Amino acid sequence: MIVKAFFAATIFMLAILPAAATAQGREVNIFTFEDSSCASWTKSANNKLLRAQYLFWIQGFVSGHNYASPEHQVKTGKLPTNETMYRYLDAYCKNNPTRSFVGAAITLVEELREPVAPAAPAKSAPAKKPTKAAPSAAK
Repeated sequence: MIVKAFFAATIFMLAILPAAATAQGREVNIFTFEDSSCASWTKSANNKLLRAQYLFWIQGFVSGHNYASPEHQVKTGKLPTNETMYRYLDAYCKNNPTRSFVGAAITLVEELREPVAPAAPAKSAPAKKPTKAAPSAAK
């Protein structure tokens, strides 16, 4: 068990490399696993520890999206359960075998994000009427 945990931690720490993705017509650097291919996701089917790493990465990706786009949030409680996420990624990678699983994260965000209503402007306090200055004691 310790060997598996060490292996997963090593993969996670050493394998994050920037990957270019296109988001809204612009190139964005996304840091991910060394092999973020759908083939790698598919091969991880029997590795619960590695699959958990993928899900943690997606949660971080969604959090990063929320931080960068406060006007379009994936609200708390809207991310699918782990089992549903596995099925979502399996389906995405089956339909896009030559792509990266990062595309699934981008698609997921686009499907789940919701516009956030702008905060109402704070009401300003009514202006106070000027008070008459007290007469000076020294004349």
